[in-house]
Amino acid sequence: MILCEFLVGRPGDGDPVIILDGNSGFIGDDLVVGRVDLITRVRRNDLILELYEEGDDTKMPIEWLRLAGLPDHLAELLASGNVIKVIDGKRQIGIANPVRGVELDNGEVEYA
Repeated sequence: MILCEFLVGRPGDGDPVIILDGNSGFIGDDLVVGRVDLITRVRRNDLILELYEEGDDTKMPIEWLRLAGLPDHLAELLASGNVIKVIDGKRQIGIANPVRGVELDNGEVEYA
């Protein structure tokens, strides 16, 4: 799992945008985003993106990207069904419909 830093911007009057990396990018050109998890922890929201190879019929994730400490307003937008744009290098990816879970005291995640 790649734990990456990110910035949140808001272009003009538009919706917020997550910016991962301005140059090289974390998500390879041959990868697509599959499942999106929004995990609520004590005082923190984490967003986990499962990445698959494009054209892979088995849908086996080969990489995970974790954005720790997602701002509350972004978590609320995602939970209410909005699409959030992620800019990674030269790519723009829309993410939506996260699977919601809560991390318990023992570290396990209980999904809704």
